[in-house]
Amino acid sequence: MAPACPRRTFSDQTVSVARPFARRTSRVGEIVSHLGHATGGRPAERLLHRLGLGVSDDTVLRQLKKCAQGTAEPPTVIGIDDWSWRKSQTYGTIIVDLERRVVIDILEDRDVVTCTNWLKRHPEVEVISRDRCGLYAQAARQGARQAEQVADRLSRSP
Repeated sequence: MAPACPRRTFSDQTVSVARPFARRTSRVGEIVSHLGHATGGRPAERLLHRLGLGVSDDTVLRQLKKCAQGTAEPPTVIGIDDWSWRKSQTYGTIIVDLERRVVIDILEDRDVVTCTNWLKRHPEVEVISRDRCGLYAQAARQGARQAEQVADRLSRSP
């Protein structure tokens, strides 16, 4: 805009609709988050394309990470499990606050050391719900001795 120009452009800030510089509305962001939580990255991408929203699987995962960062109070009851970044190839760890039903964090891998370090940074955790995999049991023993472990009976192999 030229400083000598008498015309000025004015626009209202519509923060309730979309954050400044956002590429999508807050409502679409919520839809992306819900579908990402329910189905995962690629299935959510396919479903969103069918709904007319051109969103990539990477965007779905970024939205999930953004939601995970929004937790205000420290979690006391968590669920920890692995999940697939890419089907049958790369696995990460997802940590959920079971009281608030929100994703707290997504770890890049499902390594004992990574999970142990996360648990050591969160001494307020009192209960850990996990599957019967020895990896998360070992991480809980090393990183959160104060926490009670609850094994998920639904993840058991027949």
